[in-house]
Amino acid sequence: MISVASHESRSVVFDRASDYYDRTRSLPEAAQRSVTELLAGELRGRSTTLEIGVGTGRIALPLNSAGIPMTGVDLSAPMLARLVAKAGGHAPFPIAIADATALPLADDSAGGAVACHVLHLISPWREAAVELARVVRPGGVILIDLGGWAASDWGAIQERFRNEIGAERPGAKDVSEVDEAMTALGLAVRRLTPIEFTTSFNPETQISDLARGLYSIAWDTPAPERERAAAAVRIWAEGELGDLGADRELPHRIDWRAYDLPAARPSGW
Repeated sequence: MISVASHESRSVVFDRASDYYDRTRSLPEAAQRSVTELLAGELRGRSTTLEIGVGTGRIALPLNSAGIPMTGVDLSAPMLARLVAKAGGHAPFPIAIADATALPLADDSAGGAVACHVLHLISPWREAAVELARVVRPGGVILIDLGGWAASDWGAIQERFRNEIGAERPGAKDVSEVDEAMTALGLAVRRLTPIEFTTSFNPETQISDLARGLYSIAWDTPAPERERAAAAVRIWAEGELGDLGADRELPHRIDWRAYDLPAARPSGW
């Protein structure tokens, strides 16, 4: 069962991506296993862990299978429905339609929290950070992967397309911002061991996916403008990369941060 918490959202909602989200965001099996092991090592023994932006369960389902008691919130009912379907038709842990800036959980009700590729989608992302710190009990941990493709050819294509349509991330733009916000809340920052691996990608396929509006950066952009931007990116990419139909190596580096709550809340919380 999916419960619903009423709140006017100022975040990007992924309803339209539910049918293809896993295809465009899934990790290779070995990399997914490494992520699960890394996060489970931080969360084991802390009781319930909350994931904001739980979506289709890409992170939460493997963690739950690894013995980490999970709960999740997301703004998208179709994404949560996909999670339930992947779990065999029944919610494997409590899930709710709710906004990360107004979590329907009591103070100190979770031992840990996870936010993967979500804070860049929330305009008032600092409010979400405050909510996470409120919900996670003293001594707990908040694990965040802001995401991004900056150091790759695919990242360069995406950035070029973003500039062509004049789009910006609505939320956090750099992990240093998140570090500063969490430190200001009294949390200690730890950089977890990076997970590095290589896959391949096809530049023409990725540019076509951008033109089709498969990524949230272009959801507010009309189709003709997306096509114009894609045509401009193709011209640029051919000069930079050569044959756009040829697969290229895509290096990945997944950088998770751990933000440790103090053993006791500071005065004024």
